[in-house]
Amino acid sequence: MNMKLLTWITLNFLILAVIPGLNAQQPATNPPAVVSPTQTGTEVRPPLNAKDVAIDRAKILMAEKRYDAGILAYEDLLKNEPKNPLFMNMIGIAYLNLANYGQAKKYFDRAAKADKTYASAVNNLGMVAYQQKNYRRAIREYQKAVAIDPNQGGTHANLGYAYYKTKKYPEAAAEFRKALEIDPHTFEHNERVGTMMQDRTVENKGLFFFMMAKEYAQLGDAEHCADYLRKSLDEGYKDVAKARTDPAFKKVVDDPTVQGVLLLVTPGGGKTATNSPGA
Repeated sequence: MNMKLLTWITLNFLILAVIPGLNAQQPATNPPAVVSPTQTGTEVRPPLNAKDVAIDRAKILMAEKRYDAGILAYEDLLKNEPKNPLFMNMIGIAYLNLANYGQAKKYFDRAAKADKTYASAVNNLGMVAYQQKNYRRAIREYQKAVAIDPNQGGTHANLGYAYYKTKKYPEAAAEFRKALEIDPHTFEHNERVGTMMQDRTVENKGLFFFMMAKEYAQLGDAEHCADYLRKSLDEGYKDVAKARTDPAFKKVVDDPTVQGVLLLVTPGGGKTATNSPGA
């Protein structure tokens, strides 16, 4: 056999032995598998459309208290949806925060007429009257809002404040109680940016705080009761000592937090002199 041919055969044999499968058929290349969001555990959100972006921008402007810009943003949205009650309501809220009560009422009226089940807009009409110190008108509007949706704690609270302003204390207490039964945190919310406005301003804060202490007491909430008793005492309310014997405080009167406040009350109802911190 030719020596060159023998050498060539030997080299090819060695190559095949060192690299097995060199001449084997390669599998066809497949496209990458499509992995669904559930397989990766990540949520894939569809991109926001132009309307969603515009709504988010309007909300941000309101949250930043840039009410003039917020009005323009919602007016732009209203051009495409002229009967949208939410947009009308938000424009009204912006005007209310700017103390432009005429324009605020105009937009709340439009929102309430566009959707007769929209309790927030009717509540906000009550807020306009409340801000204008027309408390009887505010009561009527709040009552309408409660009739539309009786499960909004904020509306019951607003109605209670309006009753309080007109010195209808039993009616005020009843509404405050309903508000707390619906939402125990009603009086801790800050509704100045949402769809339903609230107001916390009252005169005679000592009496108001004592009333709130009584309502929390009847719910068995000793912590909030004690907090409002202390506030009432700090405002100089003279009848805080009545909490010791008033049946409304029966559920919580023996609680250490409540007793801690009552120990600060003199037999005459005033606050005892003390040098302890936080007194």
